[in-house]
Amino acid sequence: MTQTSLLVLILIYSIQLKAQTITVGFYNCENFYDTTNQLKVNDEDFLPTSAKSYTSSIYAAKSNRLSKVIYALGKMDNGTGIALMGVVEIENKTVLDKLVAEPILKKYHYKYLHFDSRDLRGIDVALIYNPAFFIPYQYQPYSLTDATHFNDYATRDILYVKGTLSSQWVHILVNHWPSRRGGSFISKNKRIWAATVCKKIIDSVCQREPNAKFIVMGDFNDNPNDKSVRKLALYNPFLSLFKKGIGSIAFRDSWSLFDQILISPNWETSKSPEDQPDSLAPSLKLNKLTNYKPIIYTNPDMIETHGKYLGYPKRTYDGDQFRGGYSDHFPVALIFKAKNAEKPLK
Repeated sequence: MTQTSLLVLILIYSIQLKAQTITVGFYNCENFYDTTNQLKVNDEDFLPTSAKSYTSSIYAAKSNRLSKVIYALGKMDNGTGIALMGVVEIENKTVLDKLVAEPILKKYHYKYLHFDSRDLRGIDVALIYNPAFFIPYQYQPYSLTDATHFNDYATRDILYVKGTLSSQWVHILVNHWPSRRGGSFISKNKRIWAATVCKKIIDSVCQREPNAKFIVMGDFNDNPNDKSVRKLALYNPFLSLFKKGIGSIAFRDSWSLFDQILISPNWETSKSPEDQPDSLAPSLKLNKLTNYKPIIYTNPDMIETHGKYLGYPKRTYDGDQFRGGYSDHFPVALIFKAKNAEKPLK
C-alpha cells in the first residue's frame, strides 16, 4: 500500500469514527425526469411543451429540493452524509448526475449505481452511495419478466448490490414493486411475484453465504403487514411505526407505509465476516454496526398546506398544476450506530 493510499484510508476512517453514524435511506422521488424527450419511453408529460410545462427551471427546482432532503437525512444524529440512498422514479443517469452534483451534496462525492429498465414510463431504481462509507463489489439488475409474468408490459427491475458498508459485507436490494392501479386486490399477485423474485435472490445468496447480511429497501406498494412484504421473511423495523398509524404516503385520507427498509434477522447477532475487504488495512477496521432506529423523515416544507392534499406529502404537481413540492412520498431511513459508539440510539 502506498503512503498516499494509506492517508486516504486514514481520512475515511477518521470520518467514520467521528460520526459513529451510518444512515441508510430510501426515497421515491416521484417523477424525477429531465426535460429531454427520450424516444423509447413515455416521458411526454414531463417536457417543456407538455400540459405541465415541465421546464428546465422546474427540473432544477425539483433536483434542488431532493438534494436538500438527502442532505438533511445525512445530518441526522450528527452524521456526516448519508451512506446509502435507494431512489426510485428516476428517469436516467442524467438526473442522477444532476442530483449528486447539487452544491449542497457535492462535498460528499456521492456516486451511484443504475441500470435502464424497460419500464414504459422510463422510471428506474438506483442506489446512491458515499464512498467514504460504502464500497461496491458487484451489482446487477433482476427483471420481473419471465415466461408467465409481465409479458404484456415491463415494470421496474430489482437492483442487487454487494459491497462493504463500514467494512462489513452487505447485500442490498432496491425495489419498486408494481402499483395498486386497478385496486389492491386485483393487483396484489403482481407484488407477490415481485416478492418471489426478491426472495429468490436472497435465497441464492444465502446458499453461498449462510450468514449474509441484507438490506432490502423499496417502495413496495404494500404495507408491512401485507402478504408480499411478509413473504421476504426479513426483520422489518418499520412495522412498529405502521402499527402506530404512521405512514409515508397518503391516499383518500388514509396513510400507508409503502416505503420500507428491511434487514436480515442476523444483523445484530452474526459474527463479523472473515472475508474482510482488501481495501482496508486490518488496523482500520470499524466494529460491526448493531444499534439502529427507523425514521420517516419530514419537514414543514415537505407537507402540503392547501387544497385536497392538505397534510399530505407535498407533490411537485397537482395534476398539471405546479405545486413546487418534493414528492408524494416521505423518505425513510435506518440510522445505524457502530458497536463501539458511546451513546446507543434511543
